[in-house]
Amino acid sequence: MNRRLSWWLAGLCVIAITSCTAEHEPSTPSLTKRGNATATRPTPSSHGAPDFLLSQQFDLGGTGGTRFGCSEDLKDRPTDRPLVWLTSSEDENVRAILNTESLLCLYGFPKNKPITVTVTAGSRAYTTPIRPVSEFSTDGGGGDLFNGRPIEVQDLGDGVLQSGFLWFFPPEPAREAIALDGRLRLAASSGDLRTANEVPLSWEEGAGATEAEWKRHQIAVYGYPPGTRVPIGLYRVQNDQEDTGDELAVLERPVGEVVMPESRIAVFTIPQDVFRIISVEPEWGEDYYCLSVPGAEMRQPPTCVS
Repeated sequence: MNRRLSWWLAGLCVIAITSCTAEHEPSTPSLTKRGNATATRPTPSSHGAPDFLLSQQFDLGGTGGTRFGCSEDLKDRPTDRPLVWLTSSEDENVRAILNTESLLCLYGFPKNKPITVTVTAGSRAYTTPIRPVSEFSTDGGGGDLFNGRPIEVQDLGDGVLQSGFLWFFPPEPAREAIALDGRLRLAASSGDLRTANEVPLSWEEGAGATEAEWKRHQIAVYGYPPGTRVPIGLYRVQNDQEDTGDELAVLERPVGEVVMPESRIAVFTIPQDVFRIISVEPEWGEDYYCLSVPGAEMRQPPTCVS
């Protein structure tokens, strides 16, 4: 896995358009199907979901870092029992946001006894051991709530244990099951001490992929209303040699589309010719290429599929 792909998988995965997007148009532009592109095309729902258009160009302006944490979530909330939750939001509402940085939080659990956290997704259960540490390792233990590897947590005092930042993007089939449920179902236990919680799921419009999906040349497109036709575009990005964050992405051509199912998550297979373009690591100062979808709100400084 090359350096740019590693950055991408640790970050936003597919860049997001924040301007120049035409919404609620009566039709989409014609889309060129190339190579082995596939699109998810369920029967559109009956509630008149809008079509979306690709932007002709947009600026890749960076966003400031988010500020949120487990201790802040406990303000004005009862703390008379053990708690477990995942938070991806910097507002006052605790929620899990698909494909974004998140924190795993525990309250009222001993830091010197084994702790496990279990996610229930449909008929499957994913159990993760929790490892209290004084200093995080470089990968935070490597756990993500779905791969069975331990997740490290630090003691914040007052009974709060907090993980390092995790990227909340469940693999299939957990992702679709959680999306259809509309919430993340968590349980935590340590000996006889047990608790359970349900955290609402947010579908902010965007696209991304797990490492396994990327190897299959696939991306997930999510968050749009069911029945919406969502185009995917290939963009050429002018390399910002000054590192100002003001790079300009210009549409090269549409590469396909998906239609949102009821789960609001669709899978798109990247055409082979497009995959060859975005997989090449450019020399310093050269333009590079990205895939993107319309109308998505950036939550991180943009990185590129490559």
